[in-house]
Amino acid sequence: MPITLQTIKELLTAPHEVITKVAKSRNINEAIVMLTINWLLLSVAFSLSTGNYSLIPAILVAGIIGTLFVDFLLHMGLTIVGGKGDFTSILTASTYPFFGLALSSLIVSAFFSWSEVIAVVIGAILFILYFTIALTGMFRLIKETYKLDIVTIWIVTSLVLLAALASVYLLSAFYIFKSGTTLTSLQKLGSVPPYPPY
Repeated sequence: MPITLQTIKELLTAPHEVITKVAKSRNINEAIVMLTINWLLLSVAFSLSTGNYSLIPAILVAGIIGTLFVDFLLHMGLTIVGGKGDFTSILTASTYPFFGLALSSLIVSAFFSWSEVIAVVIGAILFILYFTIALTGMFRLIKETYKLDIVTIWIVTSLVLLAALASVYLLSAFYIFKSGTTLTSLQKLGSVPPYPPY
């Protein structure tokens, strides 16, 4: 499905209709364009809020690479469980439904420079609305393209998140044992304090 102004408008106003069309016509090039648009909006939003526009390229590249890596993990998990989709399916699911959220971030960031109170009110409405659309749209696209039920998709995404957290925990444990700071502290805590000589 080509990314036109009509498609972008429907992503904001009638996402349920676009998601069905996107599920039928999967195109890796258009998914990558949508991924780039989303991260460009987010990088400008973050840079606008910090006032540091040199962050735009770093956030853009890190966001795209991070999304592709998480998509690879999700694709691998869904395929192992028995899904029939391909990498384009998961890339499509992680880009199109999140457009409204990316645009909302830019809008809220722009309002923060004008009025924080209005930005918080608008942000609360937009983020709740578009986070709901993003997450439910992603699950629906995965359901339709991988031919899996929602419970299985929920379990796989939870397991991928658990794997990421376990990896961070294990790397942290290696770092702590290598540096010895926490280990030394624990040894001191468990040892008997020295008594002053009498």
